[in-house]
Amino acid sequence: ALKNYVIQPTIAPIAGSSSSSAPRGFMDKMKKSNRRMVVFYGSQTGTAEEFAARLAKEGMRYGFRGVVADPEECEMEDLTELVNLEEDLDGPVLAVFCLATYGEGDPTDNAQAFFDWLQDGSASVNGLRFSVFGLGNSTYEHFNAMGKFVDKKLEEMGGKRVHPLGQGDDDVNIEEDFVRWKEAFWTSVCQEFGLESLGDDFSMRQYEATVLHEGDYKPERVFSGEVARIRSYQTQRPPFDVKNPFLAPIKVNKNLHAESSDRYCMHLEIGLEESKIRYDAGDHVAIYPTNDEQLVNKIGQLLNIDLDTIFTMRALDEDATKKSPFPVPTTYRTALKHYVDITALPRTHVLKEFAEYTSDANDKNQLLTMTSNTDEGRELYNSFIVKGCRHVTHILEDLPSCKPAIDHLLELLPRLQPRFYSISSSPKMHKDSVHVTAVVIEYQTPSG
Repeated sequence: ALKNYVIQPTIAPIAGSSSSSAPRGFMDKMKKSNRRMVVFYGSQTGTAEEFAARLAKEGMRYGFRGVVADPEECEMEDLTELVNLEEDLDGPVLAVFCLATYGEGDPTDNAQAFFDWLQDGSASVNGLRFSVFGLGNSTYEHFNAMGKFVDKKLEEMGGKRVHPLGQGDDDVNIEEDFVRWKEAFWTSVCQEFGLESLGDDFSMRQYEATVLHEGDYKPERVFSGEVARIRSYQTQRPPFDVKNPFLAPIKVNKNLHAESSDRYCMHLEIGLEESKIRYDAGDHVAIYPTNDEQLVNKIGQLLNIDLDTIFTMRALDEDATKKSPFPVPTTYRTALKHYVDITALPRTHVLKEFAEYTSDANDKNQLLTMTSNTDEGRELYNSFIVKGCRHVTHILEDLPSCKPAIDHLLELLPRLQPRFYSISSSPKMHKDSVHVTAVVIEYQTPSG
């Protein structure tokens, strides 16, 4: 029985890959790749992980590229030994933490063990250079509690703060908060480590895409939207866990209000008969969404691509944590529908990359202005993107000369995340199904 069972997203393993020769732990990765910065993330929805990856990549501009690390997959006690790498790496090292606060001041699931270790407080990280960016929401009482705790605790344990704590507020504009913080962060890092900008004349791409033709792949090995294991839509195999979630059928989907009502409250009943999963009332269940087929088709039309093209992507960096951004091989259609969030508001670094694919001078200038760390840029980004609720399809429509390569667009967009809902049924009454009760909200965006 799996009590408190929660389905979480995962990256499918790459066929034929082996971890036997891969570096173990963040210190081994830093040593093997000769990188002096490690960026840890505590993420529940993927934003902190995205910010960590951006920081690690941007280090290329200063000859200081970093390693991205998940605390849950690391021995965080190794932080006490991190300064010992300085001799091997011919210079001082830096640990950066992008940490979200979850619930009522709690760490995210993947940072819980790290939090517990810090609370013990008996270890020393004397001389460790560090910096922290917290992600939170100011409508909650314990705003950015995790970021504040780690920033204070590392200093108490002997660490040296390289740049002040950053506090992102998702209730206002967390992208703007992060951009402002990281610009000042790199200034502090350059001063601390004696670095200089190397300019922007290099690629920030993380993955290389390859179009596959008949004979290059086995049709039965092409992903069609599976979360993890190939062909899990056809055949499910226990035991079920976060890397092999049970894909449950929806038995009932109805509106609890009368047809004459202007309100819509969904009642879902999700079957568990074949899973042998047990649950408690109040546990959470993950609903994996799919993107609107009309939006997917629209992107295909705007970029003039065949959405049914089969392709694969692989990491350019052999030491990358993720060997592909989502399960591959697959089709452009499947990737846009199941694997990337095409309705997320694009962050400034995405717009900057889009500008390189924009031929019209006015369109390009608008994109570049929104990515600039100026009052004008922030105001334009806030009005055009945030208040206008413009996602990637809107941008491609409104700026018709913007034609990003489809594989680069897929790399830039965040992963489509599951939505977690509290279970509203009791196993005493419904042991073979979980129920979800959720209000549907409809609204009109300023841009229509």
